[in-house]
Amino acid sequence: MKTTRALLLVFLTLVLAETQFAHDKHHPSVYDAVAKITQRMSNELTPAELKQLSEEKVLDLLTAEERKILSSGFLCFKSNRSVTVYVAVRANEQPPFWLAEQKFSETKLSVNNTVDGEYKLWRKKFDAGEIGLGVHSLYGGGRHYVVFVKPKSGTKLKISDLYPGQHEAVEAKAGAKFYIDRDGAIENLPTELAGATLIQTLNANRDVGRLLGVLYTTRYPSTAQPDQIVLSWTENPRTTQTISWRSDTTITSAAVFYQPKNEFKTFIPKNPQVVGATTTRLETPELIGDRVVHRHHATLRDLKPHTTYVYSVGSDDGTTISDLLEFTTAPDNTIPFSFMYLGDAQNGLDRWGSLMKTAHRMRPDVAFILMAGDQVNRGAQRDDWDDLFHNGALNFATKPLMTTIGNHECQGGYPGLYLKILNLPINGPKELEPERAYSFEYGNALFVVLDSNEDPNKQTRWLDSTLTFSSATWKFALFHHPIYSSKGSRDNPELRNAWAPIFDKHHVDMVLQGHDHAYLRTHPMRDNKRVSSPKEGTVYVVSFSGMKMYDQQEADYTAVGFTKTATFQILDIQLAGNRLLYRSYNADGNLVDDLEILK
Repeated sequence: MKTTRALLLVFLTLVLAETQFAHDKHHPSVYDAVAKITQRMSNELTPAELKQLSEEKVLDLLTAEERKILSSGFLCFKSNRSVTVYVAVRANEQPPFWLAEQKFSETKLSVNNTVDGEYKLWRKKFDAGEIGLGVHSLYGGGRHYVVFVKPKSGTKLKISDLYPGQHEAVEAKAGAKFYIDRDGAIENLPTELAGATLIQTLNANRDVGRLLGVLYTTRYPSTAQPDQIVLSWTENPRTTQTISWRSDTTITSAAVFYQPKNEFKTFIPKNPQVVGATTTRLETPELIGDRVVHRHHATLRDLKPHTTYVYSVGSDDGTTISDLLEFTTAPDNTIPFSFMYLGDAQNGLDRWGSLMKTAHRMRPDVAFILMAGDQVNRGAQRDDWDDLFHNGALNFATKPLMTTIGNHECQGGYPGLYLKILNLPINGPKELEPERAYSFEYGNALFVVLDSNEDPNKQTRWLDSTLTFSSATWKFALFHHPIYSSKGSRDNPELRNAWAPIFDKHHVDMVLQGHDHAYLRTHPMRDNKRVSSPKEGTVYVVSFSGMKMYDQQEADYTAVGFTKTATFQILDIQLAGNRLLYRSYNADGNLVDDLEILK
């Protein structure tokens, strides 16, 4: 049954917004209006109708008063003179619906932001007095509009009663910041705007009027039957195995049933060893029809190294359990092994699932899977995670999944669902929240996982220490934003300056990254220069595995680069000749790049 409880997240967001932007009793509350409209949509529209919502359909649902509030009740101020108001909207973004309703005229003028590029200008003349502008967008996202106000020639402008109060009125000139909370300044100012005042807005307010996409459904709702079974390591990979999964709320007590494969004869609940699981409630109030699920996880300990176990998960009484599955612990000695590395999945997860099936069919022997962030597109929406786990089910239930955080996991500013759903080591730097950065060893290799969304300098001491005290033969780093990008405009010099010298110092063999959605393998690099062989430097790779694709620019550091090709990578560590074989395959399983590194 749909209730206001289903809108808890929306209401909490609005309460926080009202706290930050204290409501002026003289202005009708946009936040209250959005909450009421959202509640009404939840009560009156079916899931199918919610999926079909457009801006036009949402506007038809509004009362006259609600439409007025969203059109003119968000950014308000008083002018002591007749003025022309210019609303600057980022090029290629849909302008606010109310510009047409308020009879703003589109001009041929534009103003450039040094970070976000071109903004188009709409204008309208207003008499002296109160002026009201509307919300940025019913869709949310993008960059918030900014406002220029210019008085008639020869008159001195005074702007007062600016609402919300956090907005600022400053002189419009080159170098003036567009936003209070985001970098980017006026690069050029059209002559027509000379002498104007700039009203700086908060880019964080771009979602205040969002009514589209707030409520959503999932294609893969939970049931009593366990699903989203994911292996990972939170402790020693040689003697432990962490397993997590999902069920609906009818399963309140859960467990893992397991035993060594070579002892397995008949798999019934009384015969295997049993470890009880921790059950937590995961609520996503904006998800219609499957708001609350139970997440279960358990860590099996005192396992035998390099041993295959059979296991099943489900209710602790054994009445509702999964099919029989397998995992294999890490070796306690040095033996050959293989692992898979994937860049961003993010979009087109159905087709990404085909790539994962190909990878599993070709190399069912890999020991584990690394994913370099942006596992999903909308990290704060659970339906994306449901899609990911559905399409990677076979891989994740049999091979430990070790991930890093991408920018899309941080939708809304914080990777909440990522940290709640996945279970990862907590041995990272003390300056970061647990599980955001960590390390683990497998065989004769060390894997250091970093969070490139966070300040890299908070991780440098830990990174240097972890590499210093490791005796591993092979060293790998995994994070999202690349040190050597596929395109110059996406460069990340702060990461390169902080981490590359440490990789050089300890001769990290390969750095595995994502984010750029074009394939790139660099020449071996040291001190930001090409060197002759991997014995002298580090090889940096950028890859993606989903359907979102970017252009690429060739650079001096590029050894192999191509676009429009989703890939998965298999890395084989061989003892004969102390050799690493790196191979990249496309979604059809065809080899598209390979490299041999000898120690």
